[in-house]
Amino acid sequence: MGKLRVRPVTLCRVQADKGIMTYMTYYGEKIWRPYIFWIIEGAGQNVLVDTAIHAHQYQGYHPGFKDLPFESLSTFEDALDKVSLRPEDIDLVIQTHLHFDHCFNTSKCKNARILVQENELEFASDPHPAFSLLYSQSLLANLNLETIRGPKEVLPGIEVIPVPGHSPGCQAVSIDTEAGRAVITGFCCIKENIFPAEDIQERVSPFAGYPVIIPGIHFDAISAYESILKIKEIADIVIPMHEPELMNVETIP
Repeated sequence: MGKLRVRPVTLCRVQADKGIMTYMTYYGEKIWRPYIFWIIEGAGQNVLVDTAIHAHQYQGYHPGFKDLPFESLSTFEDALDKVSLRPEDIDLVIQTHLHFDHCFNTSKCKNARILVQENELEFASDPHPAFSLLYSQSLLANLNLETIRGPKEVLPGIEVIPVPGHSPGCQAVSIDTEAGRAVITGFCCIKENIFPAEDIQERVSPFAGYPVIIPGIHFDAISAYESILKIKEIADIVIPMHEPELMNVETIP
């Protein structure tokens, strides 16, 4: 298609340890971590990838989160209003995965088809205790989900690609743009996960991964590593889910 564009929309950000994103690496270094959803423009439908979470929603999700240093940038509704959309105008939501911070506002899109990998929903419905905090049963109960298995073109120029590791059924979203294949990673990462410096093991940590760094939050470390390699190989433009620089980007390309 070549006319599609991706608009990153940031609802909030938190100053946090960079090492949360980069396994065994960059502990103690602080970064701003944005919480973003994505509008795919030019598809002939109103398409979102995830719906993110704003600061007060995150701080109210668990008592242990109430004092986290979040900065609120927008509500979901106000962010859509800036591009002349309302939640009920959304036709399709592609859920990369079902962690609470990626689907908190999805139930507001009452007229949307909501696509998720089948094995992600199965795990989210009865998560292992080690990951139970990440999956909200009340959020899932309000979602009208359509499950898919494996890779699939969901609209012309828009394809979902399984990238397990961060979660069991995590999926990336590939978008054909005039600048090539842009891929929203699906797994939570920053650009250093995908493109670490060649000297990172000497300069930062001997435990650092190279040529990629496993996400700090993962269900299966080896699968996560292989998924990053896959995205790095197929994408012309890699869009990391929590990359701070994306807060200053209007559209891709």
